Amino acid sequence: MDTEILRHILSSQGAVDLEELECNLGDASFVAEMIDSNDNLVVCSFNGTPRVVARCRVRLCRAKECPGCGGLHLCKNALLSGVCPFQQTRRGCSFSHDLNSESNMEVLREFGLEALSRTELCLLLLQSNNALLPQICHDYNNRSGCPGNCQRLHVCERYLHRDCSCFRTHDFSAAQPLQLLQEKHIPEHLVRVLKSVYANKEALWLADKENKESDGHESRY
Repeated sequence: MDTEILRHILSSQGAVDLEELECNLGDASFVAEMIDSNDNLVVCSFNGTPRVVARCRVRLCRAKECPGCGGLHLCKNALLSGVCPFQQTRRGCSFSHDLNSESNMEVLREFGLEALSRTELCLLLLQSNNALLPQICHDYNNRSGCPGNCQRLHVCERYLHRDCSCFRTHDFSAAQPLQLLQEKHIPEHLVRVLKSVYANKEALWLADKENKESDGHESRY
């Protein structure tokens, strides 16, 4: 049941209204108990509307040689698109491209994620792991603006949660954000869902802050 619900949430771009989940399952108390006992589900507020957001504690290990850290040992590009542009080059790629390796499956089983497809796991990790996506530029969103040559996304923060008609960019496919995303090999199909991903990431950050789980030093995105 938990895996089916997690997959349903991921198919809805990583979050669903709590009311929708309660209506589908027909028992609000059961839903509350399920969420309390499942580390992969968090109730967050979106402009006053409670939504259930999916997340996980699994991380991609970036060490080229790791004796065993409890994380997934997988090439980031293989996770994002299933294809690594460096695999066929002379230097090759130093990371594993086998999501189904025994060590990776052991990690996924530990967190109850072994039934997820690569696409589902990719979305889950994107909104759970700050290291996989560039941050949104806070200077760009302030009156002072950003001086330029920035490695953060110039996208309106307010746009993540509501309609906005300000002068800032409201499109992850605009020139500056798209260039940064392409440099990080984010495929086009993921660019189309990044508004939801970043909104979910911020909602999780705020939920952690309110629950005093955040150490106060992590980026909001």
